[in-house]
Formats: sequence, C-alpha cells, structure tokens
Amino acid sequence: MADISEFSIVTYERKPGRWRAAITPTGGGMGVGVDKVRSVVTPDDYASESEAQLAAQKFIKLA
Repeated sequence: MADISEFSIVTYERKPGRWRAAITPTGGGMGVGVDKVRSVVTPDDYASESEAQLAAQKFIKLA
C-alpha cells in the first residue's frame, strides 16, 4: 500500500460535469520494469471534483 503523502493529486474538469484526477509521485516516477511512469490519470469521469479526488486516493492505496 502506497502512502498518499508521497503523491500529488490534481483534479480537473475535462468537460462540464466530467471530472478526472492526475496522480504524480512527488519523488520522481513510479517504477514499471525499467521504465518510469511520470503520472497517471483516472480512467473514468466523475460527476464532481471530490469524487475524482476520492478515486485518485483509492488508486494510490492500491498501488
């Protein structure tokens, strides 16, 4: 389980009423084999900014 404090979450409205969140590790990238992922965006749209924020936090906890 990853620590939420090691990530930055930025929510944004992709279209009116459609929110997503970008998740970026604060210490660099997330390791995937020899490559590094610099950020991840929640794959689904959410009806509110708070729902997108919560989805990002759940994603981090599963990482």
